[in-house]
Amino acid sequence: MASRTAADGSDEAGKLLQELVNYISHRSGETLSIMNNASVTLPQVLLLVRLTEARETAVSDLAARLNMSLPSVSQMVDRLYQLGLVSRREDAADRRRKVLTATSKAKTLLGRIGAARSAEYASGLAALEPALRKKFAEVLQSVLQDLRSA
Repeated sequence: MASRTAADGSDEAGKLLQELVNYISHRSGETLSIMNNASVTLPQVLLLVRLTEARETAVSDLAARLNMSLPSVSQMVDRLYQLGLVSRREDAADRRRKVLTATSKAKTLLGRIGAARSAEYASGLAALEPALRKKFAEVLQSVLQDLRSA
């Protein structure tokens, strides 16, 4: 995929998307409440999302995917392990390497966070006229399809 420049509108689209998310995000505080009750931070939630996408991976691979230092990711993994959100096992091919997976508890937590975020976004968009909301959903669906196929 070619690099995008300000001339193609991606900078403006990025700013508008950030403004929209900031406007409609965390309005009820439910997402933050769920995270607080589970004793997890946003970086830890993002780590769990990436781990769930990868199904199983090593700490070093996870650090590379998150563009974070290995010590930082190792520390987060240790905390998530203590909370029962990550499991670790030795790699059969290399016993020095630990393979990580998200537990069912982590998947349940991510589901709750996702549902709360969706509800907060829906609430934030509720003031839009129904026709505009429908058109917005159609545009978002088209954008996601394009991004997934890129």
